[in-house]
Amino acid sequence: MGKHLLLTMAMAAAMAIPAAAQWRNDGPGYRGGGPGWDNRGNGRDGRYDYGRQGMRGNPVASAMRDLEMIFRRARVDNHEANHFRRALQELNDFNRNAARGRFDRGSLNSALDNMGDLARADQLHPRDRQIIRARMDDLRRLRGYDDRW
Repeated sequence: MGKHLLLTMAMAAAMAIPAAAQWRNDGPGYRGGGPGWDNRGNGRDGRYDYGRQGMRGNPVASAMRDLEMIFRRARVDNHEANHFRRALQELNDFNRNAARGRFDRGSLNSALDNMGDLARADQLHPRDRQIIRARMDDLRRLRGYDDRW
């Protein structure tokens, strides 16, 4: 009887350890393993080039893409949603004016203000806030190069 109980307990422990390790990796806030996002913020299916590593070419288009991606998957209240919408609209206005050869500092500043509010929003995941801050840095560098426009 004692050997049978000891054997049963050993088998239960052998099954519990891998199960506990898998539960830890699937817990809230973990972005690896399974569908969704990997640890760098890239989509598992390869459709998204999300985050800093996606920074190639136009920083405004990259910021818009990342803001749209974060907005689609974030659960935010109406106040924060309005910041997303305004930032995207201002960036769109800036891109449209830039295509016409006009550097619209006002649109860029307004977009940066709205993005700054989002970068401080507790409703967003810390990684998303970090990406927004990185995009803000890229846009500030662009704003510093406005003499070439």
